[in-house]
Amino acid sequence: MNVLTKTGTSDGHAADARTTALHSEIANLRQLLQVNEARAQVNEARAVAEADRAEDARLLVEETRLVAEDARLRAEDARLVAEDARLEVARVNDSHKEQRRMVHDLIAVGADAVIVLDENYVVTYMNQQAMDEVSGGDSCVGCALLDVYPHIESTPFWPRYKKVMEERVSIAFEDYYEPRKVWYQVNAAPVGKGIAFFFRDVTGRRQRDAALQRTEKLAAVGRLASSISHEINNPLESVTNLLYLIQTSISADDETRTYAQLASSELARVSHIVTQTLKFHRQSTDACNTRASEILDSVLSLFHGRIVTLGTAVHTRYAATDTLMCFTGDMRQVFANLIGNALDATGERGAIWLRTSHAFDPRTNAPGVRVTVADNGCGMSPATQRSIFDAFFTTKGATGTGLGLWVSHEIIHNHNGTIRVRSCDTPRHSGTVFSVFFPD
Repeated sequence: MNVLTKTGTSDGHAADARTTALHSEIANLRQLLQVNEARAQVNEARAVAEADRAEDARLLVEETRLVAEDARLRAEDARLVAEDARLEVARVNDSHKEQRRMVHDLIAVGADAVIVLDENYVVTYMNQQAMDEVSGGDSCVGCALLDVYPHIESTPFWPRYKKVMEERVSIAFEDYYEPRKVWYQVNAAPVGKGIAFFFRDVTGRRQRDAALQRTEKLAAVGRLASSISHEINNPLESVTNLLYLIQTSISADDETRTYAQLASSELARVSHIVTQTLKFHRQSTDACNTRASEILDSVLSLFHGRIVTLGTAVHTRYAATDTLMCFTGDMRQVFANLIGNALDATGERGAIWLRTSHAFDPRTNAPGVRVTVADNGCGMSPATQRSIFDAFFTTKGATGTGLGLWVSHEIIHNHNGTIRVRSCDTPRHSGTVFSVFFPD
């Protein structure tokens, strides 16, 4: 029993020890499980944290990508805007170039000559008209104006150019350029730091204006002469009647009657001249049939005194019928110009031939009347013949207006007629023939 008791006691202690050890082992296992669970939780937490960090990183990367894409899009927009701006600048530049080219072309082909000067009066541009006008077709670009044209400083043009340059104002004027004997119309204006001036030769217009003024004066003189001629007619008739009474008077002796007859003859000539003067001034409103020979004879009557003084021989040969449908006053003016020029050309002891005849137009073969005025005067050179019908062309110097043949040509043209000239200026074989044809 003691043995059993001892044995039982020992076994109990052993069981308790094993239980204790088991409990301890269980506790350790629990503790290990708790540690493992803690570690799992930590690992899980770490995994969650790493997942969160990865998501955050992914989101950050995505956001960065979106920002970069937005930046790329903005850069592309900026590039497109810059390209549009570049294209617009190019378009504006092309437009400006085209405008400058058009302005250059307009200036180049315009009627005005153009010269541009910089602030030192050096020529920077000349169009072709300016080169042709002032430098014989050569360019003066790069040359100082006063070096090329030193005489301009003494003309009225230079002070005006200086005024435009210094005061920066625009001016326009017309003045006579003595070195070239030419009238110029000038427009000058500031351009950049320098000036530009446009100019053209208006000598022809000035001459036409002066000629028109002279023509108006001559017309006024003509009207005055016509009025005087009209008023002279009345006393002429009275004097004619008195001379007739003297010739038929019983108390007058033969010598008195002779003087009265001579006076009547001269007075008749005066009356005829007055009548022809009136015919020159009067112009019918409608054309009428008039014999060319009658017109020529009436013109010869006006030049009778001059013909006698010069001793000019006048030879006439008229067709039996040489009727023209014309304005008689205009025709008198035409043939007065032709006969007057013939008298100027022949001088003393010359000869003039006047002819009327039936003829045909060499171009159209149309029938009509030809009137020929020929002389054995000094003749004309080929160059003169090419210019005689131009307005203001004259070989008579200060005494000529250059309008006679020009006006005659216009009158003949208005009558559907033609005028031709043949002339030779060879000594001893000189002379001129004007042939005027009027169709029926």
